[in-house]
Amino acid sequence: MSLRFAHRVERLRTRIDERSVESLLITSRPNVRYLSGFTGSAGSLLVGKEFAVLLTDKRYTLRARSEAPGFEVVVPENPDDDVLKTQMESRGLRKIGFEANHITVKTLEGWQEKYGELGIEWVPTNGVVEELRMVKDAQEVASIREACGIADAAFRHIQLFLQPEAVELDVAMELEFYMRRQGARRPAFESIVASGEHSAMPHAEVSERRFQPGDFVTLDFGAEVNGYCSDITRTVVIGKATPEQRRLYEVVLEAQLRAIDAIKPGVKGADVDAIARQVITDAGYGDYFTHSLGHSLGLSVHDGPGLGQKSEVVLEPGMVFTVEPGIYIEGFGGVRIEDDVLVTEAGAEVLTHSPKHLMEFPA
Repeated sequence: MSLRFAHRVERLRTRIDERSVESLLITSRPNVRYLSGFTGSAGSLLVGKEFAVLLTDKRYTLRARSEAPGFEVVVPENPDDDVLKTQMESRGLRKIGFEANHITVKTLEGWQEKYGELGIEWVPTNGVVEELRMVKDAQEVASIREACGIADAAFRHIQLFLQPEAVELDVAMELEFYMRRQGARRPAFESIVASGEHSAMPHAEVSERRFQPGDFVTLDFGAEVNGYCSDITRTVVIGKATPEQRRLYEVVLEAQLRAIDAIKPGVKGADVDAIARQVITDAGYGDYFTHSLGHSLGLSVHDGPGLGQKSEVVLEPGMVFTVEPGIYIEGFGGVRIEDDVLVTEAGAEVLTHSPKHLMEFPA
Protein backbone atom coordinates (compact mmCIF):
# COMPACT_ATOMS: atom_id res chain seq x y z
CA MET A 1 0.00 0.00 0.00
CA SER A 2 1.40 3.40 -0.93
CA LEU A 3 2.11 5.79 1.90
CA ARG A 4 -0.69 8.00 0.63
CA PHE A 5 -3.37 5.33 0.96
CA ALA A 6 -1.84 3.82 4.08
CA HIS A 7 -2.13 7.19 5.80
CA ARG A 8 -5.79 7.44 4.82
CA VAL A 9 -6.55 3.95 6.12
CA GLU A 10 -4.82 4.70 9.43
CA ARG A 11 -6.87 7.85 9.82
CA LEU A 12 -9.99 5.78 9.15
CA ARG A 13 -8.95 3.27 11.80
CA THR A 14 -8.91 6.09 14.33
CA ARG A 15 -12.54 6.71 13.44
CA ILE A 16 -13.25 2.99 13.98
CA ASP A 17 -11.96 3.31 17.54
CA GLU A 18 -14.07 6.41 18.11
CA ARG A 19 -17.24 4.56 17.11
CA SER A 20 -16.50 1.40 19.11
CA VAL A 21 -16.96 -0.95 16.16
CA GLU A 22 -14.75 -3.81 14.97
CA SER A 23 -14.71 -2.72 11.35
CA LEU A 24 -16.28 -0.40 8.81
CA LEU A 25 -17.96 -1.53 5.61
CA ILE A 26 -17.35 1.11 2.92
CA THR A 27 -19.73 0.94 -0.04
CA SER A 28 -19.67 4.45 -1.55
CA ARG A 29 -17.67 4.39 -4.80
CA PRO A 30 -15.86 7.71 -4.18
CA ASN A 31 -14.99 6.57 -0.64
CA VAL A 32 -13.72 3.21 -1.92
CA ARG A 33 -11.53 5.04 -4.41
CA TYR A 34 -10.29 7.54 -1.82
CA LEU A 35 -9.16 4.83 0.60
CA SER A 36 -7.84 2.21 -1.80
CA GLY A 37 -7.32 3.68 -5.27
CA PHE A 38 -9.75 1.15 -6.79
CA THR A 39 -11.83 2.71 -9.60
CA GLY A 40 -14.07 -0.19 -10.60
CA SER A 41 -17.85 0.05 -10.56
CA ALA A 42 -18.34 -2.95 -8.24
CA GLY A 43 -16.39 -3.00 -5.00
CA SER A 44 -16.60 -2.43 -1.27
CA LEU A 45 -14.06 -2.27 1.53
CA LEU A 46 -14.04 -3.99 4.89
CA VAL A 47 -11.52 -2.26 7.13
CA GLY A 48 -10.61 -3.22 10.69
CA LYS A 49 -7.72 -2.56 13.04
CA GLU A 50 -5.61 -5.36 11.56
CA PHE A 51 -7.04 -5.88 8.09
CA ALA A 52 -8.09 -4.04 4.92
CA VAL A 53 -10.08 -6.07 2.41
CA LEU A 54 -11.39 -5.12 -1.04
CA LEU A 55 -14.42 -7.16 -2.04
CA THR A 56 -15.17 -7.21 -5.77
CA ASP A 57 -15.90 -9.73 -8.53
CA LYS A 58 -13.89 -11.56 -11.16
CA ARG A 59 -14.33 -8.81 -13.75
CA TYR A 60 -12.06 -6.63 -11.62
CA THR A 61 -9.54 -9.08 -10.13
CA LEU A 62 -6.52 -7.82 -12.06
CA ARG A 63 -7.60 -4.19 -11.87
CA ALA A 64 -8.11 -4.39 -8.12
CA ARG A 65 -4.70 -5.95 -7.53
CA SER A 66 -3.10 -3.27 -9.69
CA GLU A 67 -4.92 -0.25 -8.28
CA ALA A 68 -5.15 -1.33 -4.62
CA PRO A 69 -2.02 -3.39 -3.90
CA GLY A 70 -2.19 -2.75 -0.16
CA PHE A 71 -5.59 -4.41 0.16
CA GLU A 72 -6.41 -8.08 0.31
CA VAL A 73 -8.48 -8.58 -2.83
CA VAL A 74 -11.31 -11.06 -2.36
CA VAL A 75 -13.52 -12.26 -5.22
CA PRO A 76 -16.12 -15.05 -5.24
CA GLU A 77 -14.97 -18.29 -6.85
CA ASN A 78 -18.57 -19.09 -7.78
CA PRO A 79 -21.52 -16.77 -8.48
CA ASP A 80 -23.30 -17.96 -5.33
CA ASP A 81 -20.36 -17.34 -3.01
CA ASP A 82 -20.98 -14.64 -0.38
CA VAL A 83 -17.53 -13.20 0.23
CA LEU A 84 -18.78 -10.65 2.77
CA LYS A 85 -20.31 -13.41 4.88
CA THR A 86 -17.11 -15.42 4.65
CA GLN A 87 -15.07 -12.45 5.85
CA MET A 88 -17.40 -11.77 8.75
CA GLU A 89 -17.36 -15.42 9.81
CA SER A 90 -13.63 -15.99 9.44
CA ARG A 91 -12.78 -12.82 11.36
CA GLY A 92 -15.41 -13.34 14.01
CA LEU A 93 -16.95 -9.93 13.43
CA ARG A 94 -20.04 -9.00 15.41
CA LYS A 95 -20.18 -5.18 15.35
CA ILE A 96 -19.80 -3.52 11.95
CA GLY A 97 -20.18 0.13 11.05
CA PHE A 98 -21.82 0.94 7.72
CA GLU A 99 -22.30 4.10 5.64
CA ALA A 100 -25.90 4.93 6.50
CA ASN A 101 -25.87 7.91 4.13
CA HIS A 102 -25.06 5.66 1.17
CA ILE A 103 -27.38 2.66 1.55
CA THR A 104 -31.15 2.25 1.49
CA VAL A 105 -33.34 0.94 4.28
CA LYS A 106 -34.09 -2.02 2.01
CA THR A 107 -30.39 -2.87 1.77
CA LEU A 108 -29.95 -2.73 5.54
CA GLU A 109 -33.00 -4.90 6.08
CA GLY A 110 -31.58 -7.35 3.56
CA TRP A 111 -28.31 -7.56 5.50
CA GLN A 112 -30.13 -8.04 8.77
CA GLU A 113 -32.15 -10.90 7.31
CA LYS A 114 -29.33 -12.49 5.35
CA TYR A 115 -26.74 -12.39 8.14
CA GLY A 116 -29.07 -12.68 11.12
CA GLU A 117 -27.62 -16.07 12.13
CA LEU A 118 -24.22 -14.41 12.63
CA GLY A 119 -25.58 -12.02 15.23
CA ILE A 120 -24.13 -8.96 13.50
CA GLU A 121 -24.87 -5.58 15.05
CA TRP A 122 -25.03 -3.06 12.24
CA VAL A 123 -23.94 0.37 13.49
CA PRO A 124 -24.93 3.35 11.31
CA THR A 125 -22.27 5.96 10.59
CA ASN A 126 -22.58 9.14 8.58
CA GLY A 127 -19.87 11.03 6.72
CA VAL A 128 -16.91 9.23 8.31
CA VAL A 129 -14.83 9.03 5.12
CA GLU A 130 -16.26 12.29 3.76
CA GLU A 131 -14.78 14.09 6.77
CA LEU A 132 -11.36 12.71 5.86
CA ARG A 133 -11.84 13.74 2.23
CA MET A 134 -12.57 17.37 3.10
CA VAL A 135 -8.87 18.26 3.50
CA LYS A 136 -7.01 17.56 0.27
CA ASP A 137 -3.37 16.54 -0.01
CA ALA A 138 -0.94 18.01 -2.54
CA GLN A 139 -1.72 15.40 -5.21
CA GLU A 140 -5.44 15.96 -4.88
CA VAL A 141 -5.03 19.72 -5.16
CA ALA A 142 -2.83 19.24 -8.23
CA SER A 143 -5.56 17.21 -9.94
CA ILE A 144 -8.19 19.81 -9.08
CA ARG A 145 -5.91 22.54 -10.45
CA GLU A 146 -5.57 20.64 -13.71
CA ALA A 147 -9.33 20.17 -13.91
CA CYS A 148 -9.79 23.90 -13.29
CA GLY A 149 -7.31 24.71 -16.05
CA ILE A 150 -9.30 22.61 -18.50
CA ALA A 151 -12.52 24.35 -17.48
CA ASP A 152 -10.90 27.75 -18.01
CA ALA A 153 -9.70 26.68 -21.44
CA ALA A 154 -13.20 25.44 -22.27
CA PHE A 155 -14.69 28.82 -21.38
CA ARG A 156 -12.22 30.58 -23.68
CA HIS A 157 -13.10 28.13 -26.44
CA ILE A 158 -16.87 28.32 -26.05
CA GLN A 159 -16.92 32.08 -26.53
CA LEU A 160 -16.66 31.38 -30.27
CA PHE A 161 -20.14 29.85 -30.10
CA LEU A 162 -21.95 32.49 -28.04
CA GLN A 163 -24.09 34.16 -30.66
CA PRO A 164 -27.76 34.49 -31.61
CA GLU A 165 -29.45 31.27 -32.77
CA ALA A 166 -26.89 29.05 -31.06
CA VAL A 167 -28.70 26.09 -29.43
CA GLU A 168 -28.23 25.36 -25.73
CA LEU A 169 -27.71 21.65 -26.38
CA ASP A 170 -25.11 22.26 -29.08
CA VAL A 171 -23.13 24.61 -26.83
CA ALA A 172 -23.23 22.11 -23.95
CA MET A 173 -21.97 19.31 -26.19
CA GLU A 174 -19.18 21.50 -27.54
CA LEU A 175 -18.09 22.31 -23.98
CA GLU A 176 -17.96 18.63 -23.07
CA PHE A 177 -16.20 17.49 -26.25
CA TYR A 178 -13.61 20.24 -25.84
CA MET A 179 -12.87 19.33 -22.22
CA ARG A 180 -12.32 15.71 -23.22
CA ARG A 181 -10.00 16.80 -26.01
CA GLN A 182 -8.00 18.78 -23.45
CA GLY A 183 -7.46 15.73 -21.25
CA ALA A 184 -10.55 15.48 -19.05
CA ARG A 185 -11.60 11.89 -18.36
CA ARG A 186 -15.21 13.07 -18.57
CA PRO A 187 -17.30 16.12 -17.68
CA ALA A 188 -17.53 16.44 -13.90
CA PHE A 189 -21.33 16.61 -14.21
CA GLU A 190 -23.98 17.26 -16.84
CA SER A 191 -23.23 20.71 -18.18
CA ILE A 192 -25.79 23.50 -17.81
CA VAL A 193 -26.34 25.99 -20.62
CA ALA A 194 -29.37 28.09 -19.69
CA SER A 195 -30.46 31.04 -21.82
CA GLY A 196 -33.14 33.69 -21.49
CA GLU A 197 -35.92 32.70 -19.10
CA HIS A 198 -34.15 29.38 -18.51
CA SER A 199 -31.33 31.21 -16.73
CA ALA A 200 -33.75 31.90 -13.87
CA MET A 201 -33.58 28.18 -13.00
CA PRO A 202 -30.40 27.37 -11.05
CA HIS A 203 -30.31 23.79 -12.38
CA ALA A 204 -32.01 24.22 -15.72
CA GLU A 205 -31.93 21.26 -18.08
CA VAL A 206 -30.26 21.87 -21.41
CA SER A 207 -32.84 22.29 -24.16
CA GLU A 208 -33.21 23.05 -27.85
CA ARG A 209 -33.79 26.72 -27.08
CA ARG A 210 -31.86 29.12 -29.32
CA PHE A 211 -30.05 32.15 -27.94
CA GLN A 212 -31.78 35.46 -28.60
CA PRO A 213 -30.51 39.06 -28.42
CA GLY A 214 -30.88 40.31 -24.87
CA ASP A 215 -30.52 36.86 -23.27
CA PHE A 216 -28.58 36.12 -20.16
CA VAL A 217 -26.75 32.84 -20.81
CA THR A 218 -25.49 30.88 -17.81
CA LEU A 219 -22.82 28.26 -18.44
CA ASP A 220 -22.11 25.86 -15.56
CA PHE A 221 -19.64 23.06 -16.30
CA GLY A 222 -16.56 21.25 -15.07
CA ALA A 223 -13.93 18.66 -15.91
CA GLU A 224 -12.82 15.47 -14.18
CA VAL A 225 -9.08 14.73 -13.99
CA ASN A 226 -7.71 11.71 -12.11
CA GLY A 227 -11.13 11.42 -10.52
CA TYR A 228 -11.13 15.02 -9.23
CA CYS A 229 -13.59 17.67 -10.33
CA SER A 230 -13.75 21.32 -11.24
CA ASP A 231 -16.95 23.36 -11.33
CA ILE A 232 -17.21 26.82 -12.84
CA THR A 233 -20.09 29.10 -13.82
CA ARG A 234 -20.08 32.22 -15.92
CA THR A 235 -23.06 34.29 -17.03
CA VAL A 236 -22.88 36.37 -20.20
CA VAL A 237 -25.24 38.48 -22.30
CA ILE A 238 -26.07 38.03 -25.96
CA GLY A 239 -26.08 41.56 -27.30
CA LYS A 240 -26.01 44.68 -25.15
CA ALA A 241 -26.78 44.32 -21.44
CA THR A 242 -29.60 46.46 -20.10
CA PRO A 243 -29.03 48.59 -16.98
CA GLU A 244 -31.04 46.10 -14.92
CA GLN A 245 -29.02 43.15 -16.21
CA ARG A 246 -25.80 44.99 -15.43
CA ARG A 247 -27.01 45.85 -11.91
CA LEU A 248 -27.96 42.21 -11.24
CA TYR A 249 -24.55 41.05 -12.43
CA GLU A 250 -22.61 43.57 -10.37
CA VAL A 251 -24.50 42.63 -7.19
CA VAL A 252 -23.69 38.93 -7.68
CA LEU A 253 -20.05 39.70 -8.46
CA GLU A 254 -19.68 41.86 -5.36
CA ALA A 255 -21.23 39.12 -3.22
CA GLN A 256 -18.83 36.56 -4.61
CA LEU A 257 -15.72 38.72 -4.20
CA ARG A 258 -16.59 39.59 -0.60
CA ALA A 259 -17.22 35.95 0.24
CA ILE A 260 -13.91 34.83 -1.26
CA ASP A 261 -12.12 37.57 0.66
CA ALA A 262 -13.61 36.19 3.91
CA ILE A 263 -12.34 32.65 3.37
CA LYS A 264 -9.52 31.70 5.75
CA PRO A 265 -8.75 29.00 8.30
CA GLY A 266 -10.97 29.02 11.36
CA VAL A 267 -13.97 30.68 9.71
CA LYS A 268 -17.29 28.81 9.72
CA GLY A 269 -18.97 28.00 6.43
CA ALA A 270 -22.18 29.67 7.57
CA ASP A 271 -20.33 32.94 8.17
CA VAL A 272 -18.98 33.01 4.61
CA ASP A 273 -22.45 32.31 3.24
CA ALA A 274 -23.86 35.13 5.39
CA ILE A 275 -21.45 37.68 3.92
CA ALA A 276 -22.51 36.98 0.34
CA ARG A 277 -26.18 36.73 1.29
CA GLN A 278 -26.08 40.11 3.04
CA VAL A 279 -24.73 41.82 -0.07
CA ILE A 280 -27.57 40.41 -2.14
CA THR A 281 -30.18 41.19 0.52
CA ASP A 282 -28.99 44.78 0.91
CA ALA A 283 -29.39 45.23 -2.85
CA GLY A 284 -33.03 44.11 -2.59
CA TYR A 285 -32.63 40.65 -4.09
CA GLY A 286 -32.48 38.49 -0.96
CA ASP A 287 -35.54 36.44 -1.91
CA TYR A 288 -33.95 35.57 -5.24
CA PHE A 289 -30.81 33.88 -3.87
CA THR A 290 -32.30 30.44 -3.43
CA HIS A 291 -29.40 28.07 -2.73
CA SER A 292 -26.31 27.81 -0.55
CA LEU A 293 -23.18 29.75 -1.40
CA GLY A 294 -21.09 26.74 -2.32
CA HIS A 295 -20.09 23.13 -1.79
CA SER A 296 -16.96 21.15 -1.13
CA LEU A 297 -15.20 19.87 -4.25
CA GLY A 298 -13.05 16.81 -4.83
CA LEU A 299 -13.71 13.23 -5.95
CA SER A 300 -17.37 14.24 -6.14
CA VAL A 301 -18.74 17.54 -7.34
CA HIS A 302 -20.49 17.78 -3.97
CA ASP A 303 -17.69 16.37 -1.84
CA GLY A 304 -18.96 17.07 1.66
CA PRO A 305 -20.27 19.93 3.81
CA GLY A 306 -20.18 23.30 2.11
CA LEU A 307 -20.80 27.00 2.57
CA GLY A 308 -24.45 27.30 3.53
CA GLN A 309 -26.69 29.09 5.98
CA LYS A 310 -26.56 26.19 8.45
CA SER A 311 -23.01 25.04 7.72
CA GLU A 312 -21.03 24.11 10.83
CA VAL A 313 -17.87 23.28 8.87
CA VAL A 314 -14.80 25.17 10.10
CA LEU A 315 -12.45 26.00 7.25
CA GLU A 316 -9.00 24.38 7.22
CA PRO A 317 -6.06 24.65 4.83
CA GLY A 318 -6.47 22.10 2.04
CA MET A 319 -10.24 22.35 1.79
CA VAL A 320 -11.65 23.26 -1.64
CA PHE A 321 -15.04 24.90 -2.12
CA THR A 322 -17.08 26.44 -4.87
CA VAL A 323 -18.23 30.01 -4.25
CA GLU A 324 -21.31 30.60 -6.39
CA PRO A 325 -23.85 33.23 -5.35
CA GLY A 326 -26.76 33.79 -7.70
CA ILE A 327 -29.90 35.82 -8.30
CA TYR A 328 -32.79 34.23 -10.20
CA ILE A 329 -35.87 36.20 -11.25
CA GLU A 330 -38.69 34.34 -12.97
CA GLY A 331 -39.57 35.83 -16.34
CA PHE A 332 -36.41 37.95 -16.41
CA GLY A 333 -33.43 35.64 -16.04
CA GLY A 334 -30.66 34.89 -13.64
CA VAL A 335 -26.99 35.40 -12.88
CA ARG A 336 -24.57 33.01 -11.20
CA ILE A 337 -20.81 33.42 -10.93
CA GLU A 338 -18.84 30.45 -9.61
CA ASP A 339 -15.19 29.79 -8.89
CA ASP A 340 -13.27 27.00 -7.16
CA VAL A 341 -11.37 28.19 -4.11
CA LEU A 342 -8.61 26.51 -2.09
CA VAL A 343 -8.33 27.38 1.60
CA THR A 344 -4.68 28.15 2.40
CA GLU A 345 -2.81 29.15 5.53
CA ALA A 346 -2.93 32.73 4.27
CA GLY A 347 -6.58 32.79 3.22
CA ALA A 348 -8.01 31.79 -0.15
CA GLU A 349 -6.54 30.90 -3.53
CA VAL A 350 -8.91 31.03 -6.50
CA LEU A 351 -8.17 28.06 -8.76
CA THR A 352 -10.37 29.07 -11.71
CA HIS A 353 -9.22 32.12 -13.63
CA SER A 354 -11.80 32.86 -16.31
CA PRO A 355 -12.74 36.56 -16.63
CA LYS A 356 -15.52 37.74 -14.34
CA HIS A 357 -16.43 41.09 -15.86
CA LEU A 358 -19.80 41.11 -17.62
CA MET A 359 -19.14 39.85 -21.12
CA GLU A 360 -21.41 40.92 -24.00
CA PHE A 361 -21.40 39.05 -27.29
CA PRO A 362 -22.54 40.79 -30.49
CA ALA A 363 -26.12 40.07 -31.50
